[in-house]
Amino acid sequence: RATTAITMAALATPVSLPGAFRLSKLGSPRGGVKRAAVRARLLRVKAAVERAPNVVDPLESVKVGAAKLAIALLPGERGLKAIAGVLPSKYKTTLIGLIDSYKLQMLKALGGDEERASKALTSIFKDMMTAYAGQIVGTPYEFPSHHLCIRTPFDYYQMANAYIGSLVQFERSILGNPTRWTAIQAALDAGENVVLMGNHQSEGDAAFIPLLTEVTHPGLGESITYVAGDKVVTDLLCKPFSMGKNLLCVHSKKHMNDDPDTTAGKQKQNMNTVRAMTRLLKAGGICIWIAPAGGRDRRAADGTLTPDKFDPAAIEMMRKLGTKKGNPKTHYYPLAMATYDIMPPPVAREKSVGESRIVNFTGAGLSLGAELDVDVATASWARGLGEDADLPAVFAEHVWRAVHEEYKLIEHCNVPGGGDAPLPLNAIRPARPASVPTF
Repeated sequence: RATTAITMAALATPVSLPGAFRLSKLGSPRGGVKRAAVRARLLRVKAAVERAPNVVDPLESVKVGAAKLAIALLPGERGLKAIAGVLPSKYKTTLIGLIDSYKLQMLKALGGDEERASKALTSIFKDMMTAYAGQIVGTPYEFPSHHLCIRTPFDYYQMANAYIGSLVQFERSILGNPTRWTAIQAALDAGENVVLMGNHQSEGDAAFIPLLTEVTHPGLGESITYVAGDKVVTDLLCKPFSMGKNLLCVHSKKHMNDDPDTTAGKQKQNMNTVRAMTRLLKAGGICIWIAPAGGRDRRAADGTLTPDKFDPAAIEMMRKLGTKKGNPKTHYYPLAMATYDIMPPPVAREKSVGESRIVNFTGAGLSLGAELDVDVATASWARGLGEDADLPAVFAEHVWRAVHEEYKLIEHCNVPGGGDAPLPLNAIRPARPASVPTF
């Protein structure tokens, strides 16, 4: 008991410095035929990466180790809540509520089997809290403009797949137009670029492409680079999940002036991010996902859910960067995501981090629309426009409509407790990947 008290105290005491993590118990880096291609693409762009500084303090590594020991030794759900109870106050209530919500959904996923649900909760959350230990006891990770997925010595990618994947009801999920994912893979393997422009529904969205495409297109989801906004790189409960993805970090217009003292720094990082994106597209073989609405979709007052309208400036920036002279060819696709109810956002649009969280066990859907023509001279959406037409606005509306059409085909799969989720034409049922543990 004395040892437990000391290690819990270490977890509650903020100090300064990152600890070393072991490889996640839930999984190890995946092999496979496509793995070499993924590594090759990452190596080609590695020169464009700005890495965050890493200061080492031996005292901190001891405290991080003590915190991880506490997490490993404390028993079951009671131990998880004991650890959550010593977190900073703005996260404590959130995490305790999340533990209760997750346990309830594991009971649904596992047919009411209390023992298996408790085992799943404990295994997944201990792994997750091990990641949090480095952020709370150690120096919080600072994301550079371009961040590469961290898989060793702690596997953040696998941690996210286990946590989010266990909430996915794969027998109700939908992967629309899988042949278009095959075309994307072929383009990347040929050194060409791909830009995915779509709606955004949950803070776990970066995990759904890997989860739903892993079996049919190994390595593709892992290689994608996501344009990430403020919250996923600043909120303590989001950061470890973000560390397991390739990111281009930006500060959205919505939050640019929240704190006037930081506005100049945010603008500077945004410029660095644009430069990094430019270099990546010039190098080729990169797939970039962007949510041009600038945030997550929200339900209307009547309960309906529709993709938010897209920002023409965001889409025009991606069009210009991808079509620069001398760059490899860039392909553009509209991507619809139906993921809202697995990790629903709060009703209010909060500026502060530490938002309340609930989860649901239900289906998830992805559907790629047909490749977009971005050339004004040949594109159907640009025909018959007057000389004074706002081309970026017209194109943004065209992309949004394409996403909306795909979304209507898959939204029915993302209803907690819903019945059958029929497959639309040219869609398949994604198989549960090996990265999602069974209990």
